[in-house]
Amino acid sequence: MKLFDFISVPYNEQTADYTTDCLWCGSSKFSVSKEEGHVYQCWACKEKGNALSFMRKWYSSLPEINMRSARMFVAKKRGITPVTLKQEGIKHDGLNFWFPVRNGKGDIIALHKYNPDNNITYASPKPWNCSILGLNSLTKNEEIWIAEGHADYLIMRQVMSKQAHTPDLLGTCGSGFSGSHLYVLENKHIVLLFDNDQAGMDGVNSVARRIKQSGHSVKSLKYLNWGDVTLSQHSTVPDKYDIRDWYNETAGVE
Repeated sequence: MKLFDFISVPYNEQTADYTTDCLWCGSSKFSVSKEEGHVYQCWACKEKGNALSFMRKWYSSLPEINMRSARMFVAKKRGITPVTLKQEGIKHDGLNFWFPVRNGKGDIIALHKYNPDNNITYASPKPWNCSILGLNSLTKNEEIWIAEGHADYLIMRQVMSKQAHTPDLLGTCGSGFSGSHLYVLENKHIVLLFDNDQAGMDGVNSVARRIKQSGHSVKSLKYLNWGDVTLSQHSTVPDKYDIRDWYNETAGVE
């Protein structure tokens, strides 16, 4: 089962279902249907649900991030503070860091896994693969900024938490924007904070094209033009430069 593989839960595959230990009572009488929806039931404690509720329970069972694991993350993503990690609900299983991805109601609808060894972030498998961070924090603000990637999103959360009147903020997993969530941009002023590389520019063009093709109407669409940015340490903005790099240079982070 892709979800079990993603979260590294050991399981056995049977003809009609998968079996593993129950997260609720610990018994081995827990089975998950192979059919779409992956309904489960524990025949010991009678707990029932589907793959989404299992994912939420698994995430809730992870320990809260502590200072030691937070420092491991910060060592890879300089500039982000342990407080920000805790506020965003990021957890650590001893190997990977887990980002909860929530809908507008605050319910977890996906998990993103960051592996510090290879510095890659993975989205949970379909159909639990929403790639938009910050949906649960949207207000009626007419302006939305969109950061590219988890680290830039966290840095922007960090910076904006210290300001009084700020726009809403969303984060993407990569330089794109999920078509199924374009509706949240309706009638908004949008600012894309994508990286200074070809992928970032392709992402800007992709978002503009998808908005137009989808029929959604936005009040304005702007993007961070790195060519207009002046840096004291560089004659021109380096390739692949991003928001976190800019923050680290200007905020004096060691």
